[in-house]
Amino acid sequence: MTSFSVSFVTLLLMTSLGFATDDVLTAKVVAVKAYERGRIAYWEGRVAIYDGYPFYDITLSLGQKKYVVRYESLTGFYPSSWKVGREIHVRMPGKGKMYLIDGAEEVLAGIYNARAQDCVSPTSQYGVRGAGPQVPCD
Repeated sequence: MTSFSVSFVTLLLMTSLGFATDDVLTAKVVAVKAYERGRIAYWEGRVAIYDGYPFYDITLSLGQKKYVVRYESLTGFYPSSWKVGREIHVRMPGKGKMYLIDGAEEVLAGIYNARAQDCVSPTSQYGVRGAGPQVPCD
C-alpha cells in the first residue's frame, strides 16, 4: 500500500509541475497608449465623466504576431522597464490573457487586439451609452 501511495504522490507532483510551468517569452514593446483619465464611467447630458483609474493599451511584438494587451493601474504607475522599444518578459498561460513580468512581479493583462479599437468619442452627442465603463477615443 505504501509503494502505491508514494507512486501516486510522485505522479501527482510531476503532473502539477508540468502544468504549472509556462514558458517565459521575450516580447518587444511596440507602442503604449495611455488613458490617463480612465474609462468613461457615465454621462451627464453630453459630458463624459471619467472614473479616474488609468489604464494602458500596450502593443507587443512576440515572434511574428502582435498583441494589444491592457494593463490596469489604480494609481497610474507604469513600469519604466516597459517603455517603447524595450524587450520585456511575458508568460501566456491561456487564451485571452498574458502575464507581463516586471522584475520579480507578474502582472495579469487581458489580450484585447481588435477590441482595443472599440471606443466612444467623449465629445459625440451620439456616443454609445451602454452599460458599464467605456473606453474614450482620442
